[in-house]
Parts: sequence; structure tokens; C-alpha cells
Amino acid sequence: MPSQFVYGKNPTPPDATDIDTTKPYDIYCGYGAQPLVVYRNARFVGKRNLFCHGSPFMHTDPFAQFIELELANGQTVFVRQHSVMSFCEPGADGTPEVVAPKPVA
Repeated sequence: MPSQFVYGKNPTPPDATDIDTTKPYDIYCGYGAQPLVVYRNARFVGKRNLFCHGSPFMHTDPFAQFIELELANGQTVFVRQHSVMSFCEPGADGTPEVVAPKPVA
């Protein structure tokens, strides 16, 4: 039986696009009960690992994985990879609207 999905030699999803990390974003970070923090006009620089040189668990330890951000004033800050909640164009309102569930009739 032939496959339902037929791809060419180099399959790529039709909507696959990379995020332009050269542009600044308002980056919203939060983790657990910590308050939400917004880094305005910040740029994504890269992903870094903390204290993992030669460790076999380097890529699986969520507490050792950080995202390097360059702030608008040129300073660098590292945030936990899993703390990045959302990001948007600078000046846009990136906070989500909280919607209460509809009561069941």
C-alpha cells in the first residue's frame, strides 16, 4: 500500500520559517510562582549550557539550559530556557488575555 505522504528529495513543511533573531523583541519570561518579567527591545543571542562540559546529561538537564539575551542597553542576561513564555514585536502587547471558561449549561 503506498504512503499517504509523498515528499520530494528535500522535504520541508510548507509553513516552516525561522525566527529572525537579529530583530529586537519584547520577551516575556516567568517560571512557576515568580512574577512575569518583560525584557523590552531585547535580542536572542543563543542557547548556553551551565556547568555541563563533558557531561552526558548536558542536553537533557533543563536546569542547565539558558537563553542568552542582549538587552537594549547592550548588557547580557541569561534566562532559563523554559522561562520564556512568549515574545512579540517591540511595543506590541504580548500579555495574553485571560478568558474565563464558559459555564456548562
